[in-house]
Amino acid sequence: MIKWKKRVHLTDEQKIENYKKEIITLEQVDYSPLYSQDVAYHNYGYIHTFRVISDGLRLSNMKQFMAGILAGIWIGLVYVAVAMATYSFVGADKAVLESLVKILTGLIFGSVILLISFLGGGFVTAHMWYNRTMFKKVERWSIFLKACGLVYAGNIIGIMIFTCIFQLSGALNHSPALAQHIYNAFGKAKLYEVGSAIEAKDALKAGEIFKTIGYVFASAVLCNFLICLATQGSKSAKGNTVAAMIMYFLVLFYFAIGGYQHCVANWFGAWMLILRAISDPTTQHANMAWAFVAFNIIPALLGNFVGALIIGTFMGLFNKEFDTLLVQEARMKFLAEEIERIENKKMKIKK
Repeated sequence: MIKWKKRVHLTDEQKIENYKKEIITLEQVDYSPLYSQDVAYHNYGYIHTFRVISDGLRLSNMKQFMAGILAGIWIGLVYVAVAMATYSFVGADKAVLESLVKILTGLIFGSVILLISFLGGGFVTAHMWYNRTMFKKVERWSIFLKACGLVYAGNIIGIMIFTCIFQLSGALNHSPALAQHIYNAFGKAKLYEVGSAIEAKDALKAGEIFKTIGYVFASAVLCNFLICLATQGSKSAKGNTVAAMIMYFLVLFYFAIGGYQHCVANWFGAWMLILRAISDPTTQHANMAWAFVAFNIIPALLGNFVGALIIGTFMGLFNKEFDTLLVQEARMKFLAEEIERIENKKMKIKK
C-alpha cells in the first residue's frame, strides 16, 4: 500500500529561518568564475544572458509594457519593408524567384534587431530563454509570467498601432498586388492546410486542423532555438558592438529565411487579416482572421516556449559548471527577496 507523505505547512517564521540558513550555505560558494573576462566566448555569452534576462524580469511594469510596444512597432516597420521589397517577385509565373524572396526577407528582417538594440524594445520570446530556471526554484512563476505577459501585451499592441496607421495611410488601396501579397504571405500561407481550405470555402476537417497546429508548433520550436541563440550569441561578443550586431543579424537571418513561426512577429499577419475582415467584411476574411489567432498564434506561443526550454536546457548542460553557479547565485537572490516579501506582508497585516 502506498503511503502519501503529508505536506508540512511552515509558518512564516519557519520559512524565514530556513531561507536564512540556505543563504548562509550559498554564500560560502565561490562565484568568482562568473565575473572573469577570461572565460571562453560561449561561456561568457551564457553567463551574461542569464543575468540580463534575470534582471529584465524585475523592470517596472511600465518599462516592460513599453519595451513590448516599441518592439511591436519595429516588427511592423520591418515586415512592411519586407513586403514592399518582395511582392513583385511572387506569383505562379515567378516561382523561380522564391529563393530570392527568402534571401531578401532574411536580409531585411534581420534589421529589426538593430532597431531594438539601438532604440529599445523587447520580445516575449527572449524572456522565454529563462523559463527552465522556474523549475529549479530560482524565481517565482508569478514574476516570470507577469513580465512575459506585459511584454507580450506590449508586442501585440505595438503591432496593432503600426498596422492600423499603415492601413489608414492608404498604401494597400493604391497597390492591390501588395495587399494580396501581405494577405497570402503573412496570413494564409502561415495557416497551411487550414488557410487553403478557407480560401477554397471548404469545411474545415479535423485532420487539416491538427496538421496545421502540428506544423506551426514544430516550426515555432525551431524558431525559438534561433531567437534564444541570437540573444546569447550577441552577449558572447564580450562588449564588441560590431561583433554583437553580426551575431544578432546572422541568427535572425537564419530565422527569417527559414520562415519559422514566431508568436510576436506573426501578429503582423493576424492584425492585417483582422483589419481586412473589418474593411471588407466577408465570411472568408472573418474565418481567416479568427483561424489565424486560434491555429497559428496560440500553437506558436506554446512552441516558442517549448523551443526555449529545449535549447536553454541543452545550453545549460553544455555550460554546466557555470550554470550551477548561476542557479545558486540566483537562488540566493531569490531567497533574500522572499524574506523581504514575507516581512513586508507581515507589516501590512499589522497595520
